[in-house]
Amino acid sequence: RGSTMSVLDLGDAFAPIILDYPDARIFTKCSSYGNRVLGMNWNKFIVYHNGSLEYREDKQELILEAIYAAVGVVDFFPVNYQRGRMKDTFLARDCKQTIDHLFSLNLSITLETNQTLGIGVQMGVAKYNRNQITPSFLIAAKLTKLMKKLVQRNNVGDLLDLDNFGAHPEFRHIVVSLANPTILMYVCQVIRNDPDVYRMRGLILSNNRIKELPKLNLLSNCNLDVLDLSGNRIRSAERFCRDMVDIHVKNLVLTNNPIANSSKFPKNIKAIANNFTLVNGFTFDNVMGDYCLVDDIDLDSDGIRIDQYRVGVFDDFRSSGDWHAFFVIDEQHSLTRDTLFDFWFVVVNPDLSEIYPCYYKFVRNMHVFLVRKCLDQIEHMAQVGNMQVIVPPIGDRGEQFFPYYLRMNVSTFNAHHVNPHICIQKAVDQSFVPHSRLLNLAQFQSNKNLQNVVVHLSSLRILSSVLLLASKKFMDRCSEIRLCDNKIFNIGTVNFLTRIGSLRAIDLSHNWIHDLDNIKSLGVLPLKSLVLHGNPVCRNYKMPSEYVAAIKHIFPLLTTLDGVEIPAKPGQTTQKNFLCDIGAYELVGDVFLKNYLREFEGDNTRQSLLKYYTNDSIFTMTCSYKLVHNSLPAATAQTLRRMSQYNSVARNLHKLDNSKASNFVYVGGMEILEVLLKLPKVRHDFHSLQTDVMHYNGKSAVIYVTGLLRDESPGIWRDQNFYLAFSRQFVIKFEEYGLVRKCPPNKTLFTLLFQLQGLGKMARRLKITNERFNVMNPSSNMIKNAFKVERPMKKEPSADENSVDVKDHKLRLFQEVTGLINTWCTMIVEEAGWDFEKALRLFVKKAKDKQIPDQAFA
Repeated sequence: RGSTMSVLDLGDAFAPIILDYPDARIFTKCSSYGNRVLGMNWNKFIVYHNGSLEYREDKQELILEAIYAAVGVVDFFPVNYQRGRMKDTFLARDCKQTIDHLFSLNLSITLETNQTLGIGVQMGVAKYNRNQITPSFLIAAKLTKLMKKLVQRNNVGDLLDLDNFGAHPEFRHIVVSLANPTILMYVCQVIRNDPDVYRMRGLILSNNRIKELPKLNLLSNCNLDVLDLSGNRIRSAERFCRDMVDIHVKNLVLTNNPIANSSKFPKNIKAIANNFTLVNGFTFDNVMGDYCLVDDIDLDSDGIRIDQYRVGVFDDFRSSGDWHAFFVIDEQHSLTRDTLFDFWFVVVNPDLSEIYPCYYKFVRNMHVFLVRKCLDQIEHMAQVGNMQVIVPPIGDRGEQFFPYYLRMNVSTFNAHHVNPHICIQKAVDQSFVPHSRLLNLAQFQSNKNLQNVVVHLSSLRILSSVLLLASKKFMDRCSEIRLCDNKIFNIGTVNFLTRIGSLRAIDLSHNWIHDLDNIKSLGVLPLKSLVLHGNPVCRNYKMPSEYVAAIKHIFPLLTTLDGVEIPAKPGQTTQKNFLCDIGAYELVGDVFLKNYLREFEGDNTRQSLLKYYTNDSIFTMTCSYKLVHNSLPAATAQTLRRMSQYNSVARNLHKLDNSKASNFVYVGGMEILEVLLKLPKVRHDFHSLQTDVMHYNGKSAVIYVTGLLRDESPGIWRDQNFYLAFSRQFVIKFEEYGLVRKCPPNKTLFTLLFQLQGLGKMARRLKITNERFNVMNPSSNMIKNAFKVERPMKKEPSADENSVDVKDHKLRLFQEVTGLINTWCTMIVEEAGWDFEKALRLFVKKAKDKQIPDQAFA
């Protein structure tokens, strides 16, 4: 049983572990290790599975979770886990309690499959020194980093994202599993003691294989809006209620847990119902009363089956008012509900009946949902699609076909069943905000009245129906309609909107509109404001002026486009990010601009801006702020004091003696930093930013940004917001290849591949050679919308991090880079498991193989 000496080098500046095995004995099948003293040295654990788990993808998780269950909440941090055909091994130290528990079980563990495995323990295989890898330190360091990059999900910001926590690359040499009660407890301790914990409004613990939460009460003092436990393995309602008794949260998310899949849910957690306002996004009472008609249907015998071999009997149901069921077969559950309907609606005919899937449920490897009173549409879809939902080729998977069959007349319609038209009426009524005369149909499907019905506004017929209803209800009361985030391709003919005589603004941002012809029908409306940013159509124009001219040709009365007044103020553009080259995309994100502005905000972080400047850098500042003459004298005096901090370093040539103008040109990093530190503390409204990369060639770039900031310097009027508009122009140079590498012209695909490598992988250091900073009076529109969206831009993923804050950002960036339409973007990124780099490589491979059709591109 002797072993030879070996060196385990884990890199990352850690000292190697010298495995010299001074004690050759390996303990197996025994209850005592005699008089041996464990100390702090490394111990080796061997799990003998003899190949019985060879075909389990979760072999490691099964083994470790059996050990966690056996030893309980004791210190146990596995290191260097090695999988083998007959046995698995790992190291751990300072784990006397763990070893004692395992010896009490005669060195055996029982998996959740009821299989029993033997354990071997070899003690003191290597000496420990403090420079070797320390799992607890790595975990704490990663948590501290994530606490400084809180994310936004579903319009809730400042969430700590620990989704699939153990997958972070920092943990590649250790096993970090929140299914381990010790690690979960340690994580809670670190969070509780973090100085930024007061900022945290929610905690995402999804997809961590968690079964129990024994020490979550360490966070009982945190005021949480969201606790996301979805995708875990929480099964025992009694234990869950016990663990959660001291936790209070607004929205508790338990989807895709055994406890939530139980027929007793949510009654099984009623004991803690007062601890939260919502469960899975709905009130407890609504979930208690959740009803699905599919549960009342015998899926094997109710109704009359129609499949691809029997499609000629639709006439028998022409006058039926009963429910008909779709059964879409998906053995691997490859499609989400949203993805299924995105492709299902592709073949819907806008000239036929409206079709509203109801009571969706995934059961027995099938997507099941009900429809009624739309037989012409059902017949058309069956004939065109050959009774299949077709998903285009993604990655290496190729084109997919999901066959479906129907069961007609599976249930009669009763008064208490879902009526889509009534649900839509309620949703539209609830979406109207009388005091602001706003009809807010943004993300319309998320309206709680549509919980059991799918209203897909990509369908022209359905969109027209919803807008027609709105025009009848709000003829003289509505001045603005928001339709953002609804997957709209085309507006169609909407002359009836002219009934809303007061309608002056429409928001169509973040939809799937590819051409202005698709919204041309809105030209009959006297619109003053239109929002289109986030649509593929915005990429059709090289210059903002072209974009504005094209819009004004259709909407001649327009005064505001994408939140910017027309004509725009000098330097402002009407697109959120205007890029002369997609390779410069990162410059307006965390690679430079957003990171720079965040560091400029803080008293403690502003000094770090020195890294962006050289001894030859030049900085100038101007201040064109004009006092409002009708202000109160005291307010005017306070404003003068505040603005004096800017004027003292400003180079306003029309106010200066020309001989002194050069005194306000600051040269060199130290001199520039001294000026920056004199300026007041500010906070930027990141949602207001308009950015323009006016020049980019891989070696240098010119960035112009305008927006709104709030002066947060102390004063007697500090309870009143003091807003300033600002503009900054940066001239930047890159070391070596610049931000991305280039390749020869006429090599479109390979150019793209090099650009993809630029996203983080090929990044180089950048330096500011010239900067101009100007502050001025904000427009009334800027002040009106100031800080309405709480810092969404800081949630953008960092280019050099694998953890991405917002999935929506990935989709939009992916679309910006590839030029694909939204449906294809979504499918490729989902296929890649939301791994951005993997998604890009899937796209490149598919493009090289000519497997992406022309119609997939915007």
